[in-house]
Amino acid sequence: MNRLPSDQVPEGNGQGLGDSGKILLTGSVLVSSPWVQDPNFANSVCLIVEHTDQGAVGVFLNRPMVMDPKPLLNFLFEGEVVGAAAAGMSHFNFGGPNNGPILAIHNESTLAEGGNDHGVYLSAQVETLRQLAQSSPEHLRWFIGHATWGKSQLEREIVAENWMLLPAVPQIVFEQEPTMWKRALEFYGDSVLSSFPGVGKVLAQECYN
Repeated sequence: MNRLPSDQVPEGNGQGLGDSGKILLTGSVLVSSPWVQDPNFANSVCLIVEHTDQGAVGVFLNRPMVMDPKPLLNFLFEGEVVGAAAAGMSHFNFGGPNNGPILAIHNESTLAEGGNDHGVYLSAQVETLRQLAQSSPEHLRWFIGHATWGKSQLEREIVAENWMLLPAVPQIVFEQEPTMWKRALEFYGDSVLSSFPGVGKVLAQECYN
């Protein structure tokens, strides 16, 4: 698992087809199954930012970390006086064990370099990150590091039911980290129930009553 992502976060609106015709999972959220005991993956929620025939790259969404933003500010602004920029750099997460580009996940469509139609966007270019650091989107999270899967490795883990798949929706991606995994499991359970005939209509009625 040593494959690195490209410098720019690839665009993706969800599942697509690779050159081999298989389903690609870029833009999907992985939720670790309750029976996964490996401490590296237990109770994890992960966003897949790149998935090709050769492997996958993702970031863990629910591993907050305490970090002094000054080194990152100095990197982005090259020592310039940044004033209140640190106000937008308070929410850091450990994205995974591999080094790589700093990634921001946010809901500011005008600064999106990738993302989906649900209001979840990604950025990795320095100039875009500078603008995000000085803006005040409702949701803005910074990710240091990433996780990778080798060729067919993620597919095997999904077949083994180590991961459940969900769309990258704000209700999950921007949930508070301590409750994100539980919320994702509930979301998955609701989606399974709604796949049965008539259940989706009942759930919809409950939401509006």
